[in-house]
Amino acid sequence: MRPARQTQVTPVRTRGDHRAFWTLPYEIYRDVPAWAAPLRRDERDRWDPACNPTLQTRQVWRFVAWCGRRAVGRIAAVLDPELAARWAPDTGLFGFFESVDEPEVSASLFHAAEITLRAQGVRRMLGPVNLSFHDEMGLLVDGFDHAPAFLTPFNPPYYTHLVERQGYRPSFDQHAYRWIAGGTSPPVVERALQRAARAGVVIRGLHREQWMAELHVVHTLYNEAFKELWGFVPIGWHDFRARAEGFKSFYRPELIQIAELDGRAVGFALALPDLGPILARIRGRLWPFGSAYLAFGIRRLHQARCMLLGVLPAFTGRGIAVALVARLIAAARDLGFTAGELSLVHQDNHPTRRLIETMGGTAVRTYRVYEKTLS
Repeated sequence: MRPARQTQVTPVRTRGDHRAFWTLPYEIYRDVPAWAAPLRRDERDRWDPACNPTLQTRQVWRFVAWCGRRAVGRIAAVLDPELAARWAPDTGLFGFFESVDEPEVSASLFHAAEITLRAQGVRRMLGPVNLSFHDEMGLLVDGFDHAPAFLTPFNPPYYTHLVERQGYRPSFDQHAYRWIAGGTSPPVVERALQRAARAGVVIRGLHREQWMAELHVVHTLYNEAFKELWGFVPIGWHDFRARAEGFKSFYRPELIQIAELDGRAVGFALALPDLGPILARIRGRLWPFGSAYLAFGIRRLHQARCMLLGVLPAFTGRGIAVALVARLIAAARDLGFTAGELSLVHQDNHPTRRLIETMGGTAVRTYRVYEKTLS
């Protein structure tokens, strides 16, 4: 897919532009067997505000790079007013970056995104962030020999060169850790579990029959536990519920653990079966056999992805996080899961990183968020 020198970048306006935008990754990664292709239905509907409430609180401009009539790149410029108000004044985001290995293409795409956001008063660009900090974030810069887990970013190694060539520099890294079942808990973990038990901490799984009530509990914990994390913007109920409903058909209630103290929920850990191997097999298509393979394959998965681990700030340091992880691992083993991934963990989240490493986790991939000051 080497384009000619002449590249034209146009905003997404028509149905054809929209289709070119959301289908481009399936062309870029068609020869990458390990790529966990998202369902085409979901990628198409992601740009419908009725299906994705995230769009209702953010401004987004999308662009496609063309070589003749062939799409060879894409990018989105995102303005999140609440992010700017809380953490980063005059800051905008770029996301959904994809490109063939041609600096001219990526340069044209970034130019379009930057001048668009500069016109909105943006003086600093941050990314890749796919709409919000609740979505895929970061460029894969290390660990290409490991297949991507469910809902984690993926890109070819040459993307690093394309992004840095445009003047973007590292802002922060996030890491993915690999866990393999087996062995016993180290003494420090046992002591933390005893401390949590003495404090009266109770760990329980999600009550499937009380789905909506439990969803409200996790929603509150999520917003409160991470509110001090740089860049975090509280997620609204409708947005949170829409995301959770997307997981409802394959989640396992035993993989969502809630910590309670004196009857109050104070922390949680959430893992999902890793659909990556199945998605890589069906290449995003449910027809003609994808739906059947998805339904059958879910029951045979042996790997999970731990996506969230949070404790209310007032209750940290009591062994609750350790107790949650230990109970989650035990539940995964009971369900027949033999491996897992814990991701993504911010580079400065040293307590969580130490906890994961103590529990036997090994760093396998690094995702980098870049920034650039606009002149």
